[in-house]
Amino acid sequence: MDLQFIAPTINELILLALVIALGVFAIWLTFKERKTHAALSELQDLVTRRTDDMDTQIRDFGHQQNEAQTRSLVVTRHLQALQTKQDDFENQIRELKLQDPSLRLYQRAAELVKQGASIEEVMEACDIPRAEAEMLFMVHKQSPSG
Repeated sequence: MDLQFIAPTINELILLALVIALGVFAIWLTFKERKTHAALSELQDLVTRRTDDMDTQIRDFGHQQNEAQTRSLVVTRHLQALQTKQDDFENQIRELKLQDPSLRLYQRAAELVKQGASIEEVMEACDIPRAEAEMLFMVHKQSPSG
């Protein structure tokens, strides 16, 4: 019997080892590919969830911004209405001051107090009683504008 036909040659052994190594490598690559695919799928799900969350937050922020703008508009309208009423009141006060001469007298007395006049000077210049002059002094000397 010829041993050459039964025993594999070194080239055949090397070839067999390479085929086995390639098979193991192919199995390892398939395993890695599945693992990478699973990780990629998880990552894609996470990105989708985060994107959905961000979309929801953006929508909520848009609604909040619209509500804030609406509130701001309402507040602005109220302020304008209040300003109009205040202007009307100031005009009415001016008209009343022009109609009541005693108010002009007390206005003059208040101005004298603010300018530093004495109680006697205010009483004399405006022809008002001492008690009223003292009251004007107390009011206008304590005011922050005086």
